[in-house]
Amino acid sequence: MDKELFRKLASKIGITSVKILGQADEYMRLSQVKCVGLGSMTDTSKAIICLELAATSMKFPLDKEYAIKLSGLSSKVYHSNLKAMECMLGLQSNLGLRDLAVQYGCLDAVKVASQIIQRYEASLPAAQQQDLDLSKPLFTTAALYTACKCMKIRTDRKLASSSGAKKGIFDRLSTQFQKFGQELCNEASSVEEPIKKAQKRQKTLTEMLEMEDDDVELATPSKEVCIEKTEEEETQYYEEWKRKILENALKAKAVDS
Repeated sequence: MDKELFRKLASKIGITSVKILGQADEYMRLSQVKCVGLGSMTDTSKAIICLELAATSMKFPLDKEYAIKLSGLSSKVYHSNLKAMECMLGLQSNLGLRDLAVQYGCLDAVKVASQIIQRYEASLPAAQQQDLDLSKPLFTTAALYTACKCMKIRTDRKLASSSGAKKGIFDRLSTQFQKFGQELCNEASSVEEPIKKAQKRQKTLTEMLEMEDDDVELATPSKEVCIEKTEEEETQYYEEWKRKILENALKAKAVDS
């Protein structure tokens, strides 16, 4: 791209710093060699992305919405190409699983994602284990994405595209990770099931004991009931005694007359 046109594009998005322009120009030069496989990219869109990458590396604030508009790409395609170029140029920051999870709001999936990576590494030949850097965004992102999928945790759609890899590569790796993720989730379920059953049995036993106590209480007359019954018997006894006295008095009176 013509340097004058490059500077005009930079000026439109507010970049005038010589250092940023120099860095963006270097990214542009490298992209001609390392980013040849990217589709949907014009010289203008590639220049805008290089300018954003340079601005970001130097922590220069940028109107990203206007930059996307100027690139002529949709927001989705722009961000996808941005991440891809960032990866191909070796500029991506290797966020750890926890940092990535914080960014996309899925902290509950960190443990499973970490275990997925461990099992994946263990499944590889020793030579591959030494040569492969599993801390790269492709692996951490795919592991977190797979863990969320297995655990049925909803995540931001941008998580998958944040790896910077092509969709086909990301999907193939996610499919491989799916096996380990499913194994881990099944193991977790098998551990939780006996615990739930034990809790249920304990609850049922407690309820049975409570029911037995209730039955005993129902079978044993209360003190108040016993007292009431005694008072009633005494009243009946008194009434019977009084009736007999009156009968005897009447008989005696009849004899005297």
